[in-house]
Amino acid sequence: MTLPPIRQRSVSKSTAATDKHILQLHRAMADKLLAEPWRIADVRQTLERRYQAGQIRHSGYIHWHSILDCIDQPELFLAALLDTGERMSKLRRRTVLVGMLTEAERSAALQAAATG
Repeated sequence: MTLPPIRQRSVSKSTAATDKHILQLHRAMADKLLAEPWRIADVRQTLERRYQAGQIRHSGYIHWHSILDCIDQPELFLAALLDTGERMSKLRRRTVLVGMLTEAERSAALQAAATG
């Protein structure tokens, strides 16, 4: 017996563009986190606060926790955070990496996305 193929949800052009920008911002945030690992404590606090307030589901909480736990393994951390699958795209839209970038860093990251 063969299973039917898994259907992917269709994504509008505007949603794809937004996801691309969010991904680029997360690249910049990941670079900053890896360069300044002391910031991970603030990210963990944000994650805990959102979980306790019911703003994040348990599965999302566990997913973010597993990503943050591999900060000491940069390749694994980047692969998990920058995964382009639907699940991670949804999680990045409500990221726990808030307040990480200055406005100048944010603008630079978006400019890099537009030119590259």
